[in-house]
Amino acid sequence: MTGMSEQGAEALLGSAVRHSPLSIVLTDPRLDDNPITYVNDSFQRTTLYSREFALGRNCRFLQGEETDPRDVQRMRDGLTAREQFELTIVNHKADGTPFTNQLLISPVHDDDGEVVAFFGLQREVTDRQASSAREDTERARDGASQMLRELQHRVKNHLSMVVSMIRMQARRDVTRDSFKALSRRIEALALLYEELFKLNIDGGEDRSIAAGAYLSRIASVLSGIEGRDAVRITINCDAVDLSVDQAARCGLLLSELVTNALEHAFEERDHGEISVGFGLTEAGRVQLRVKDDGIGLPEGSNWPYGADSLRQQRDRAEDAAGGADGRLDTTGSNADPGVGGSIVVALASSLDADIDVAPVGDGKGTCVTIEFDQEI
Repeated sequence: MTGMSEQGAEALLGSAVRHSPLSIVLTDPRLDDNPITYVNDSFQRTTLYSREFALGRNCRFLQGEETDPRDVQRMRDGLTAREQFELTIVNHKADGTPFTNQLLISPVHDDDGEVVAFFGLQREVTDRQASSAREDTERARDGASQMLRELQHRVKNHLSMVVSMIRMQARRDVTRDSFKALSRRIEALALLYEELFKLNIDGGEDRSIAAGAYLSRIASVLSGIEGRDAVRITINCDAVDLSVDQAARCGLLLSELVTNALEHAFEERDHGEISVGFGLTEAGRVQLRVKDDGIGLPEGSNWPYGADSLRQQRDRAEDAAGGADGRLDTTGSNADPGVGGSIVVALASSLDADIDVAPVGDGKGTCVTIEFDQEI
């Protein structure tokens, strides 16, 4: 088999994924025994197994004498069903120490419906948290599973593109801006899954997320990933609860809007400001606003409209020969929107949201406002 090299994966995912508190694991069910094709640094820290040891092996090396065979069978059933599932299981670290591992595993499909990868997130939890999770009734567990299936449906195009780009890096280079944008997208997904883990652990039946706090975290993380101290991100998010579906899409939208501003708004200078606002309008609609004081949109731009569909973008990423240096560029150029524009349009459409893109002041800046009706 041909696995992803450590150097290629590290370059692609960047510091956001390397320092994520959640372990990220990719496996390939199309290869014999569904081997691991990628793990991040958090996986190594949690399990004490090295990346070199894990790549090419099935995840069963994490099982040990305290692993419940019934949990092993549940995992097998979940993988066989090719559906997203959540499981709490006792695994063992490389030194033999048992630990309680909370898993969320999502199948990733190509356009023909074939499962091309499993995208796994895992987190070590305390005995108290594990006990609380196990004390949930079967009804609550069924509700959580339904919630996760809904999330998978809402973000599947985004997740599919992320995994496709990770896998692609094993064969080719992408531009620096492209893998920075990918790192931000993965971090936004990781934060969302972390919020869902909290909902499950607490055993709550209310399928809602404190979206203001969640979006504030995403904006703060994006600011840290960029590492450009001269570009300041200010955040003003009100306490608004959203359904899991809407929170998922809103979080990914915020990631794309801030990423787009960081990529394009300050090309002619190394300083500036991006302000993020989130709350309810006087009419009671949910409003997400991202404003920058950058160079403004290029003449003739109709961003984000006019972007290729997500499927067309994936096909282009798979088939394109790359730019002048042979590297793939998934970002926009001149007045043409890139992958970010495609994702913004798709997510806004799924929210039935209105998008307004307007210049700021004398045109040296852009304000993107997205409004939609709240669902709880």
